[in-house]
Amino acid sequence: MLGSTLGMSKIYNDNSAIQKAAIQSSLELIKESIDALDIPQVNIIADYGSSQGVNSIYTIKQIIDYLRQTNKCVKDPLVIHNDLPTNDWTSLFQLLVKDNSYYGVASGHSFYEQCLPNHSVGIGYCSTSIHWLSKKPCNILNHCLINAATCPKVNEEFRQQAYLDYCQFLKHRSCELISGGVLILVVLATNKEGKRGNEEFHNSLYECAQLLPFTSNELIDYTIPAYFRSYDECIDEKLFAQYSFDLIKSQNVMMEPPFLKSWKEEQITFDEFARLSTSFVRGWSESIVEQTLTNNGRTRADIPGLLNQFWNLFEENLRKKPDLGNISFEYVQIALKKK
Repeated sequence: MLGSTLGMSKIYNDNSAIQKAAIQSSLELIKESIDALDIPQVNIIADYGSSQGVNSIYTIKQIIDYLRQTNKCVKDPLVIHNDLPTNDWTSLFQLLVKDNSYYGVASGHSFYEQCLPNHSVGIGYCSTSIHWLSKKPCNILNHCLINAATCPKVNEEFRQQAYLDYCQFLKHRSCELISGGVLILVVLATNKEGKRGNEEFHNSLYECAQLLPFTSNELIDYTIPAYFRSYDECIDEKLFAQYSFDLIKSQNVMMEPPFLKSWKEEQITFDEFARLSTSFVRGWSESIVEQTLTNNGRTRADIPGLLNQFWNLFEENLRKKPDLGNISFEYVQIALKKK
């Protein structure tokens, strides 16, 4: 979709430990959701926002194991991994073949559209994905992420786009789910003060764009199409009712990156911490930098070198300001049942 992310970078699978930690924090919620299932048999499990697969495969195996433990999985379910057509599907397919523990296929659609037939899905799962918007509603001046912006009008445009996207997401999942099926969400969110807990860390991205240097048009175009919802925006009882969902459970979870904990406990050096922090951010955001350069006429020959310069600047900035890496992440975990 125009203005949305094209997917994660090639290094995502090896640099998504934070995303896996968010999934691990939801394992008890997964079990509670499966306990709340009100269908005789789960035939289809849908994984929305699968990216390159390493975390999705881990999650699906946890879901299937618990289904079998609770005798809610008489025969092997079909797993449908969903992501954008521009996703790195080859990496996911290679992991599926290597793992070979369940039957998995792919759906190359935006999850803001209907991806699967009506009344076909028993369990839907989506983690750290719906903060990505279907499109950027406008460009942000002097920042690249909306929560750092200071313009009320721009903030409102992003908030409204996030609301519309959430409506579409819930609407289509409601169509796809069987009555009595469950939808489990892990949403990257803001804290009670409306902060992400990592503003300065992410502001460093825009500083690197200025230092590269990006042209004035590139700086304007360098807008990440993401929005971090508050707890109240995630837990919208009116929307849940509108799209025939009952809320099973919701909760806030806050965590720090595994590599931050390792550095604090002196299990890794600061150099390793800086490298891991940079690779983590590069994994989820490089495609936006690349899109910006491509959209503004940079050549294929020039872009790889510019990307390397960008991330060298980011890591150098982190080395100069170690406190930038002292970050945490807030998540809202949600379990819904289709009426």
